[in-house]
Amino acid sequence: MEKNTTKRPRRYLRSRITRKLILDTALDVFLSEGYSKTTIAKISQQAKVGYGTVYSHFKGKDDILNKVVDNVLDEFFDLLEVPFAPATLEEARNAYYELVLTSFRLAEQHRPIMKVYQEAIGQSKSIAEHWHEVTNQFISSSARSFAYAQEKGLAKEFDIEVVAKAYILLVDRFIWEVVNEREKELKYITKIIIDMLFHGFFDPNGTVKN
Repeated sequence: MEKNTTKRPRRYLRSRITRKLILDTALDVFLSEGYSKTTIAKISQQAKVGYGTVYSHFKGKDDILNKVVDNVLDEFFDLLEVPFAPATLEEARNAYYELVLTSFRLAEQHRPIMKVYQEAIGQSKSIAEHWHEVTNQFISSSARSFAYAQEKGLAKEFDIEVVAKAYILLVDRFIWEVVNEREKELKYITKIIIDMLFHGFFDPNGTVKN
């Protein structure tokens, strides 16, 4: 019994080390080869582990990429944990500004692997579904924030689910614009998005100028 108890943690440790080796190697391969050219064979070869060993830890290439990107997504998910309880409209605006700006900065910081992930989203149903689940979590979080703002009298009455979806899909689009280096003025585009969210385009008291 003592012998088995001693070996079990060692086997577990070796397994964890192998799993990390595969993920670290896969990250290098994905960054150098891109999504479509990355194969399990290339990962196993560079990691110097058996082909079957890779499959003993992961379901396949998509599973590996999702696990690699989850480390990045964890930083995005941390934003969901930021408390939203503004006492004033200005506090609400500042909170949303910081959340959006941080999202763009994370996209900029992790641009190389996010480019690989974008390629994968366009080619893999499972990867696309994974990202869809991520955006849905942010839509749900935004809906709760909007509900709080309405309850406290900080927001107008509107369809919370629709507005939350529109808001997150807009931010999502700009995240990929940042990833693809089509938007570099992060503070500027954040301000525009927040202005849209809090003020809109049109002046309800405005009159047509001649």
